Amino acid sequence: MNDQQGQPALPKAPVDPIFPRFFKEDEDPGQKLIGLIAYGLYEEARREWADDFRRREGRYPAEEELRAYERSWTASRLDGLKNAAVQILAGYADTVASQVETQVLRGVLRGRFFRSVVRWLFSAVLFIVAGLALVIALSRSGIDLIGTFNSLARPPSSIVTPTSGDAPITRAPNSGR
Repeated sequence: MNDQQGQPALPKAPVDPIFPRFFKEDEDPGQKLIGLIAYGLYEEARREWADDFRRREGRYPAEEELRAYERSWTASRLDGLKNAAVQILAGYADTVASQVETQVLRGVLRGRFFRSVVRWLFSAVLFIVAGLALVIALSRSGIDLIGTFNSLARPPSSIVTPTSGDAPITRAPNSGR
């Protein structure tokens, strides 16, 4: 194919010339995601411009008009799209975090919390039953646990240690006075 001056027409670039301006070499995945979202915002603006152009002019823009539009995107306008992409990503992350928090709270209140309370109550009842069974078994075998407990709970009687050669001194029980 030849254009009007007899020279062959240069093939159209396979990639949008704006696309590489959203990325740097060896970027981390987070920055690449922001660049992709920003490029999507650029494409949305370009399509809006093309649709508006068609409504005004009654035709789609020619190749040279598209290139002029692409050249109108300054570095600060592209930075604005990157900032908008960061805001979109932050809003999305906030929404996801809120949904996850809601799901976790529902899970806690639905099953796991009440199951834990039921397990605790069952364990407490089982402990009481085991304690009662032990007391009953010991009392049937002749061990008086209540008497033993009472003797342990009583304060010790005062015992005086004997002096050399004297007989031990014991206190007489109270006669009711």
